[in-house]
Amino acid sequence: LLKRTCHFVKDDKRRRILYLTLVRSQFEHCSQIWRPYTESCIKKFENFQKNCIKWVLSEEELSYGNSNTYVSKCIQAKVLPLEFRFKLNDLIFFHNVVNRLIPVTLPTYLKLYDGTSRLRKTHLDRLSYVCNLAPRSTSFNLLDKSFFYRTHSLWNTLPLEIREVTSSTMFKSRLEAHLWEICKLTLNATDQFLNDI
Repeated sequence: LLKRTCHFVKDDKRRRILYLTLVRSQFEHCSQIWRPYTESCIKKFENFQKNCIKWVLSEEELSYGNSNTYVSKCIQAKVLPLEFRFKLNDLIFFHNVVNRLIPVTLPTYLKLYDGTSRLRKTHLDRLSYVCNLAPRSTSFNLLDKSFFYRTHSLWNTLPLEIREVTSSTMFKSRLEAHLWEICKLTLNATDQFLNDI
């Protein structure tokens, strides 16, 4: 629909704004609740965004079949891959909950790490959250898909200096920069691997 109604728009920047405003914003609406979880579902969303980025960059005749090509085109268009965008939305909401910026409370099964661990070494720090639910094979598969359980693990992987930020605006800015850095590192690592072959 966007291609048909805005066929006269040729500028990449304007096309990018149209895509982000009219199309991707619909995918992001309440994504914390419904976001795709399985790799196959995420891939379907990424394939859709591939076609949109082709339109944004006026490269509809090209193939973005290679995941490396897709990521490099995302960087060129300044559009995060949807998998990273879903993580961004999850972490922003979790940050708002943790810092009591919205009227939502953490579930009782999540607690701040108290410094005790059964392991000799642990990556957890004072701003890490741990789950006190006893693992059960059947229930944990369902729990993995729930917002707070999946996001607390993601939160714990963030650098401490990002988690220490209390301002919602500054947190979003630093988190987005961090996710872009991961994108670029992934791309560079793949390029290095291909060069070494």
